[in-house]
Amino acid sequence: MALTGLAFGQVGGVSSISKSILTFEAPGAGKGAGQGTSSQSINDDGEITGNYKDSASVVHGFVRHKDGTFESFEAPGASKKATLGTFPESINDKGDVIGYYFTDPGGVRHGFVRYKDGTIVRFDPPGSQGTVAKHNNDDGLFTGNYVSYDKAHAFVARRDNSFTTFDPPGSANTAPQGINARGEITGYYADDANSLRGFIRYADGAYAKFDVPGANAIEGKGTLPMDINSNGDVVGYYHTRPKDGMRAFIRHKDGTFTKFDPPGSITDDAPHVDDEGYIVRPTAAALSINESGDIAGYYGDTAGVVHGFIRRRDGTYTTFEAPGAARHGNLGTFSESINNRGDITGFYYTGANAVLRGFVLPHIADLSQAPAKAPVKKP
Repeated sequence: MALTGLAFGQVGGVSSISKSILTFEAPGAGKGAGQGTSSQSINDDGEITGNYKDSASVVHGFVRHKDGTFESFEAPGASKKATLGTFPESINDKGDVIGYYFTDPGGVRHGFVRYKDGTIVRFDPPGSQGTVAKHNNDDGLFTGNYVSYDKAHAFVARRDNSFTTFDPPGSANTAPQGINARGEITGYYADDANSLRGFIRYADGAYAKFDVPGANAIEGKGTLPMDINSNGDVVGYYHTRPKDGMRAFIRHKDGTFTKFDPPGSITDDAPHVDDEGYIVRPTAAALSINESGDIAGYYGDTAGVVHGFIRRRDGTYTTFEAPGAARHGNLGTFSESINNRGDITGFYYTGANAVLRGFVLPHIADLSQAPAKAPVKKP
């Protein structure tokens, strides 16, 4: 919870749309298990940012341009130790990238902005013991959090490096995840009992705090918003009872909720195990929403295989997996970001040796490829 760069635990018939997926590897990406290319964000020009681990498992940033060419980069002073380095998180339509990187000694995190011309500027609020920049918009605003005296505080920063810190009332730790074109920020915070609760911070500094109805808000679990569009629609996931699963949700601008499960995901409380005998829990996470209300994310099936999905605003779905994606062990295809054209990027684990590769799924105009409907849950 301390920093938004921390990863969460990471599923089916799949449509022929998967044949349209373009896969790629960043130059210099390693070929060992857990190494490779991880795409995180795509802008409306089709530029993608993310990171790759080289053969020594050092992490580097990249921008993949729409013509398929790459620019690799490291933040100045970034660590060269295994699993450390430079971690881009978001790219806006101007081509500016934000993220974080580790420095030596001690692996301290610092935020950064990389402008389109390649200039990289470090960002740390005064007193920060670790900073993560998480998401930016086209006006140059970006949000994230920083640690001070073992507590995570949120910030919204501007292109000139000025910033405002904030915490929702009642927050013991704050983790912003998304910012829209209006400067509205969503994310989650931990209360004094370490239950996770959602929030929206409006541009005027006012807050809306919320829990998905039925969320299992025990210690370390609850409601986790991931993104917000300019209409004020928020998407994310929440923890459920009794199987400790993850389910996707939309919080509409009027404060109502729609809970949903992509076709092929686990919707019952029956016990499920994968082919290695491990328990499989319900998993569905909505991670990104565009201005049209289209949502990208991933879900797990009853065999523990992870698949990507698109949920359109009319409630139809497309599910897919990258060619050659692993089909075991809670691995598979993870959709991370959708742009306003409907292009999706993310990463997948290969079936042979669990190497990561990036993918982009261009917008498919022919919706007849996957007009599936899935059950919708109302509060």
